[in-house]
Parts: sequence; structure tokens; C-alpha cells
Amino acid sequence: MSFGRLIRVRKHRSDSQAVSYIVAIADPVEAIALIRAQVAVVGDEIEDIGRVSDNILVAMKLGTGQFMRA
Repeated sequence: MSFGRLIRVRKHRSDSQAVSYIVAIADPVEAIALIRAQVAVVGDEIEDIGRVSDNILVAMKLGTGQFMRA
């Protein structure tokens, strides 16, 4: 894997308690689907913030399809 994704979950645009996840999936659509299925609740806004380098995934010991709270 060459990189992962940073995915943000929030209730609304100005949510001060938004949570970001580092996801070890390169495709943003697949990364969002994983977070939607595993963490999010109905009504949450889920968005792809950008790429996460492979070095970060290795440092966090994340294998393909795994994620962690950032």
C-alpha cells in the first residue's frame, strides 16, 4: 500500500467534537464506507480530508483495512 486516508466524522459543519480517523485504505470511497459501517451513526457527516503517507501507516502499525482514531 502506498498511502491511506484521513477521514473526518462530525455531526454538523461547526462540530467542535469532530473525530478524525487514519484509515489504511488508499481509495477514499472505500475508506469512507469502512468508517460509515464501523463507527459512524445515522446523520453523521463523513468526509475524506486527504492522504496519509505509508510511513504513518507503518508507524501506527496499521494493516490494509484497519483504522485508528487520529
